[in-house]
Amino acid sequence: MTEIRPSTPQDMPAVAALFQRTFRDPRRPAPAPLQSYLRELFFEHPWFDPELAPKVYVAADGKVGGFIGSLPLRLVFAGRPVRAAIAGSLMVDGPQANPLAGARLLRAFFTGPQELSVSDSANPVSHGMWERLGGKSAPTESMEWLRAFRPAATATALAAEAVPLMRLARPLAAVADGIASRLNANPMRLERAASPADDVEASEDELIRLIPELSATYSVRPAWDQATLRWLLRHAATKRQHGNAFRRVVRDKGGAPLGCYLYYGRARAIGRVLQILARQDGVAPVIDALFAHAHAQGCIAVRGRSHARFLDLLQRRGAIFFHRSSTVMHSHNVELASTIATGDALVTGLSGDAWTRLVGDTFI
Repeated sequence: MTEIRPSTPQDMPAVAALFQRTFRDPRRPAPAPLQSYLRELFFEHPWFDPELAPKVYVAADGKVGGFIGSLPLRLVFAGRPVRAAIAGSLMVDGPQANPLAGARLLRAFFTGPQELSVSDSANPVSHGMWERLGGKSAPTESMEWLRAFRPAATATALAAEAVPLMRLARPLAAVADGIASRLNANPMRLERAASPADDVEASEDELIRLIPELSATYSVRPAWDQATLRWLLRHAATKRQHGNAFRRVVRDKGGAPLGCYLYYGRARAIGRVLQILARQDGVAPVIDALFAHAHAQGCIAVRGRSHARFLDLLQRRGAIFFHRSSTVMHSHNVELASTIATGDALVTGLSGDAWTRLVGDTFI
């Protein structure tokens, strides 16, 4: 008989093998670092809660045949704490033979003690499952934006994600971008900010002080403590697939912080934004500083998750928007769900699971 049960650290070798077959290279065994990372991520989180542990689907032969990740999230809404859980890494071994296993795992996740279930990486299949089980999407948080600095190189890099042979077109793209850069009418030209702010590297201690201050303007926001935020930032810094991790703070001329940004980037690649936080009067200076820094690092473009507070400015700065995955939620608290849907919530980036190495990293 099959069953859904809470996962344990002893399940992680089987879960790692399943993750490798589902999301990485099924021809290779799961590397040992992946097993240890899964154990640390799900069972050594500073907010670890046994009642919010990940779930496994156990097949009739007793083997782990499915898994749904679950990370604890402590939020504040209307002056009170909210117990939440972040869903991620939903996977089933042989879904054709076990068509209901994924839905059973998700249903088991929903029936936990959390007031809010959320995911910021739902693909079309899992998005449909969330909706059938009563979940809803947050439209303004369910897009990605892209600001290209070198359009031909950016188009080539995006095409190469689906067709690796497109990498061979990089020299031609470089020539095309070189010609475009000399045109006065180039719409992708990065203009110098009219009022340059002070953009400097941020220390970990400075970010730990600044991030809760900047997030305090959201009606729904994480109840970060120093130890948990330090743990998240250190985990986020270990991702390397998209380049070096940059953590910057932007200050006005008087030295007061306008905001901060965190992203991954390297030369001749698309930078990936993890988080942007800004005061209301700091949105433009912070995003301008991000673009200028990524351009100076040699990034051909920069890309991030959409957020209601930044949509207008990003459009005016030449960003384009597209859909790859959805931010979805499930809660019986109508007011809480409505607030998140309107964009007055911080539930992506460091508040979601984009900082984990399971989202866009490799294990060797």
